[in-house]
Parts: sequence; structure tokens; C-alpha cells
Amino acid sequence: MRWAWWFLLAPQAHLLAGLWRDLGLPAFDMGVLWCLFLGFFAERRATPWLLLGAALSRALVDESSLAVQALVLGIPVALLLPMRTLFFGQRWLWLTLAAAACAFALPRLSAWFGVWFAQPSASAQADGAMVLWTAALAAPLLAVLRRLPPCRSFEESA
Repeated sequence: MRWAWWFLLAPQAHLLAGLWRDLGLPAFDMGVLWCLFLGFFAERRATPWLLLGAALSRALVDESSLAVQALVLGIPVALLLPMRTLFFGQRWLWLTLAAAACAFALPRLSAWFGVWFAQPSASAQADGAMVLWTAALAAPLLAVLRRLPPCRSFEESA
């Protein structure tokens, strides 16, 4: 049942982030929250399938394909997974720094893979304000996201 929740509600998060931006609130990248959740808090054995759901949800709101989105999200997750033992728990400072790094890297990866595979992406354009707001909002939003049903059931126990 938890997988049904994941594949039904993960795409809604990107739509909610778009609604957030359309209401005039500061824009942030939902892919950063998925990268932080998958890299630091998700069950290790479920991470590839959770990544598929996150990439699918990002591909629904972006022009590039599922494979490109899996690469764009998968590279930061693969880099964050080894740091899980060092930064276990809701450490706000480390999450903010990791969110800033991901918010800076995801648009560049989207642009690079968009050129490489000839699939331009709307998420390849990011400015400094978006990186700043994503870094500032990532830790509190991740604390809320971890308590919601799809993410709560996939969280790795200590």
C-alpha cells in the first residue's frame, strides 16, 4: 500500500511547488527535497524505486524525459548516500548546506543532460534567489515532508 501512496502522491508535490510559485511565493525546486529525502532518510533498499517515482513526478512537469530526470536526481542522491552516516538526523545546518549544493547542481545537471540528449528542460534555468530560497526552505519543508504518509512509511529506522 505504501508504494501506491508514493506513486500517487509524489507527483502532487511538484504540482504543489508549481502552485506555490504561481501564488507569488518564492520559487523552490522540489527535486532538491526529493534528493535530500532519498539521500539522507529513505530506506536504502527502496531508494532506486523511490528515485524512479521522484523522477517520474519531475518528468510530468518538465519537458525532458524520465531517463534524463532519473540522471538529474540520481547523481546528487548517489553523492549524498555515503554522507548519511555522518549527517544522520534532522541536522538543519547540514541539510541547508546540502540543499544549497543540490539547488545549485540540479539546474546545471538538467542543462547539461538536456544538451547531451537534445532534450531541453525548463528546470535548467535557476537564479540565485531560487537557490537561496530552496536552501532556506528545504530543512523545514523536509521536516514536514518526512511526517506525511508516503515519506513516513519509507523512512529508514535508526
